[in-house]
Amino acid sequence: MTAQTEINSELAAADPQNPGLWHRGATRGDWLTWDRIGFACLCSAIGYSLALAWMLLLPNSFGSANGTLLMDYLSFWLAGKQVLSGTPELVYLPKEFAALQESYTGSDTVFGFFYPPTFQLLQSPFALLPYKVAFAAFVGLTTGLLFLACRMITGKWLLAACLILVPACANNAFHGQNAALTAALYAFFLIGIERGKFVWAGVALGLLTIKPQLGILAPVALIASLNWRSFVSASVTTLGLAGLSVAIVGIGVWVVFWQQAPVAAAMMELGGVEWGKMVSTYGSARQLGLGHMGAMSVQAVVGLGVLACVWHAWRKSEDMTVRASVLVGGALLVTPFALSYDFTLLVVPCAFLIRDGLKSGFLPYEKVLLAGVIALSASTSPLALYVGLPVAPLLPLIVLWLGMRRLGNDLETRDVPTDISKVPATVA
Repeated sequence: MTAQTEINSELAAADPQNPGLWHRGATRGDWLTWDRIGFACLCSAIGYSLALAWMLLLPNSFGSANGTLLMDYLSFWLAGKQVLSGTPELVYLPKEFAALQESYTGSDTVFGFFYPPTFQLLQSPFALLPYKVAFAAFVGLTTGLLFLACRMITGKWLLAACLILVPACANNAFHGQNAALTAALYAFFLIGIERGKFVWAGVALGLLTIKPQLGILAPVALIASLNWRSFVSASVTTLGLAGLSVAIVGIGVWVVFWQQAPVAAAMMELGGVEWGKMVSTYGSARQLGLGHMGAMSVQAVVGLGVLACVWHAWRKSEDMTVRASVLVGGALLVTPFALSYDFTLLVVPCAFLIRDGLKSGFLPYEKVLLAGVIALSASTSPLALYVGLPVAPLLPLIVLWLGMRRLGNDLETRDVPTDISKVPATVA
């Protein structure tokens, strides 16, 4: 190569109109064009639909000998059944609930139910339906709520449809889990705050207590932002929901629920759920060889750091892109017990980040990092179990960092939105 050629190459790399390969591919993420994303989402939608139809309608390896689908939703449906039969406390008696499942499925595969009676009460209407119909109805309704929430955030139906097709959402749907519901409630809470509907935001947060470990940091955020209306609304909703469950299923169910709490803690400590399937800092630390106390110590240090980030972000910024990223990313980092389908919650901050990027431009590396979070959102457990790489905490950490990074960030540092912003106008 001649000296002049080297000079020309350096000038081309320095020329913003002719950036180098790294800048185009990694810094700006130019390869993430709308036509590629749309095509990938279309293929995903077809594949997920066919897979769900196969799982629900045809004999397959997920069924027991009598044809019962052995997925997480079985415990939800049977819990709702116990409300209808007048024995709701049975689901919080591990041996009795296991025997009930075995008699129904003819299999020794059983699922625990560690949710509060408020969630059990929510499942009772679905228990009026046959099991597989209830499975499809629950997944369809909760995913639909998340779709609506993403539409409210982004303002585009097509982007909302793409967001509910991320791998974590599919993982949640195949298990019949509740992460789409909790993600939707988180989204409605954040949308309410952003739009000044503080009472309704508090109602959504109060309903989120059906899975309380994911809302630990929300009161911290509300106190930091001095949002007392949402705080009071959430408290009243929580008490009202608990009171409704007491009126319907009785106070005794709550007593048995609290008595069962040590069982759930013991399952986590003793590896009742494989640590590789967990996506928390605690689970990753246990897989790396730390004992229970050591892993909890690491979890506590991470939790304190996350708490400080949430307090700072919600105190200093009113930008919901910052707030959502820090709070939701932090929620998944602060709890010691979270599983891979819980990464569905990351859809919510991704929606805010994408909305802001399309409007004002993406920060360097932001599009590639978001693509990585989305692509790996259902792959962290296989990586941990089969490759020995417990990378799961990195995903919410990236999302939290993307939010903190935007505090005080000048728009001049952002790239102009590229082809991903060319979403068809008909869906705006």
